Amino acid sequence: MYIKDTLLPLLKSYHIDYQLYAHEAIAHGDIEITLPDMKGTMLKNLVLTNKRKDLYLFTLPLDFRANLKGLSDALGVPRFSFAAVSDLAYMGIPPGHVSPFCLLNDLNIQVKYVQPVELDKFELVNCHPLDNHFSVDIKRSDLESLVTQSGHTITKVAGAVFTN
Repeated sequence: MYIKDTLLPLLKSYHIDYQLYAHEAIAHGDIEITLPDMKGTMLKNLVLTNKRKDLYLFTLPLDFRANLKGLSDALGVPRFSFAAVSDLAYMGIPPGHVSPFCLLNDLNIQVKYVQPVELDKFELVNCHPLDNHFSVDIKRSDLESLVTQSGHTITKVAGAVFTN
């Protein structure tokens, strides 16, 4: 199971550049706290399920709103609801620590990974390195490469977000 202290050496071993920032704990898109001057587009991550009990991780820019009906329509699956805390066990993290890095802990590929096509516009992104007291700026392409190396497929969909 990866945690921040084992994830960061993994990034270095793959020669993935990143910038680590320490800050107060951030949970559920909380932006009321003072944050360091991070360069990457901050991401939020929603863990979703449907009546078939499929699990999805949907990553989108913090400033965007999810269109869950549009997402379920784009994927051709039943309507989504937010997953229970117990569903996070596949990713080995507590609520508030969710990021695409969690997929490295999903060894049985139980979670389907989805991004809106709009995320492709952002070269540098920012997310938790499995600990919500920290954030990392990382190239989106490096993050996506790591996700695919874990065995997960990245499904990119249109119509799944409302932009501000």
